Amino acid sequence: MQRIPWWYTEIDEAERRSLLSTFEQKRFSQGAVTDEFERQLAEALEVPYVVVTTSGTAALTMALLALGVGPGDEVIVPALTWIATANAAAMLGARVVLVDCLPDLPLIDPQAVRRKLTARTKVVVPVHLNGRSCSLDELKAIAREAGVAIVEDACKALASRGPNGYLGTLGDLGCYSLGMISLISIGYGGVVVTRNARLYKKLLLIRNQGVPRTGKEWYFTLGFNFKSSDLLAGIGLAQLSRIHEKLQHIHGLYERYTEGLAPLRSLSIIPVKTASGEVPLCIEVRSTRRGAIMAYLERYGVETLKFHLPLHRAKYLANGGDFPNASRFAREGFILPCGPSQAPTNVGRCIQLVREWEASAPRRSRVALVDREAGV
Repeated sequence: MQRIPWWYTEIDEAERRSLLSTFEQKRFSQGAVTDEFERQLAEALEVPYVVVTTSGTAALTMALLALGVGPGDEVIVPALTWIATANAAAMLGARVVLVDCLPDLPLIDPQAVRRKLTARTKVVVPVHLNGRSCSLDELKAIAREAGVAIVEDACKALASRGPNGYLGTLGDLGCYSLGMISLISIGYGGVVVTRNARLYKKLLLIRNQGVPRTGKEWYFTLGFNFKSSDLLAGIGLAQLSRIHEKLQHIHGLYERYTEGLAPLRSLSIIPVKTASGEVPLCIEVRSTRRGAIMAYLERYGVETLKFHLPLHRAKYLANGGDFPNASRFAREGFILPCGPSQAPTNVGRCIQLVREWEASAPRRSRVALVDREAGV
């Protein structure tokens, strides 16, 4: 039985040729190829300043460092995200303050942010989870009123658009991941973007131990070795050249799932506003019978992935309290086979199996459905 992976992306002949070309030019460390990758990313995202680094986590850390986050500061983070969002702030000595997500979408609740603001709040980090746009206009208004910055965690939202432009380009700084579970994959990698020239100059210093890349050596600010390599940038250029093909494929999978799963009562797709430009990077569903459905799919070789644990389960973050919406999504949510190279036949097989599972248990209770029209 051939297994169907929950995520699949290709790094193939185009990437191999680009990598070999970079190798043959003896471009190994960060240099001209990385510069070109940054230039093309800036053009694609319609943003003036792009800094490539080693991971999405590194990008978040650099962004917070550029804003001066450190001990004594508070950074507000949603309770429903990958732990890296919180760890970036915690590693700098800041206190991570968690807030709940919305009841109907796995996105940060702006009013919960307002309630958690204090005199020590330095940054709010909304997470555009898997391509969905947070309420940035509302969050930016709250942030301006409080005098705090916004760092967009768009690690899984590259090329996804909100009402005012590309997600990640609308706050003070934005961060993307170029890891394997990303629209553009180079193995490990990350990107920080900004429209602020001062912050851009600081990011360049932070990436290189606080030392200017050219000219007289001097120690201007705290930094680290956050540099990437031209070899990885070579792969990135090949991936970026196929971004429209990848987007078309991902949207096609989402449409097939929404059509194929729409009649079912046992689970529902968590919607993505594709008509508004959001990119459905992952096919996320929720069900009160998650364990049974996942076990059935596993029996037939179909991999799925549970949502991450809510961050208040990380005791070292020392966030007590109740986060009912995040907890419910974490308890019910899971991801079906997807990715920019996932075969449509695999998607068809998954839909067929979920339909068979529901047909074999007609009396199972219906999950509290998310409004499907939100994704139209």
